[in-house]
Amino acid sequence: MKKFLTIFVALFCLAGFSFADEIEELTKDKTDLMKTQTIVPEDQHTTNRTAKVQINYTPLTDEAHIYYTCMAVSFDQGDAQDTTIACLQDFQKQNQYFNYKFLRKPDIKYYKDEKNIKRVVYHSYVQFTR
Repeated sequence: MKKFLTIFVALFCLAGFSFADEIEELTKDKTDLMKTQTIVPEDQHTTNRTAKVQINYTPLTDEAHIYYTCMAVSFDQGDAQDTTIACLQDFQKQNQYFNYKFLRKPDIKYYKDEKNIKRVVYHSYVQFTR
């Protein structure tokens, strides 16, 4: 009886070690999806020279935060909205999404940078659907 129990425990441990590598490989793929990717679109779709667009994208949840940053003097909310929508449509086509929706109203925040220049951030929060 003791020999049978010893052999059973040894086989159980051996099976556990062999399947542990497969489980580790499966979890690696999901951790890559949870990381947020920072994307700077090639075509910014803006007429404002001081404006920059940046997208923080999370593939696991299909959510993105899009930031439109420019100097406060040249900020136009309509231009910011048009630029973010154009960049979102490009991102949608590149990643083969069907549609997107805004999860909350856009935020507008004013701040001063290192050089003491007033700047504005127009922030939108979006979820894509396939």
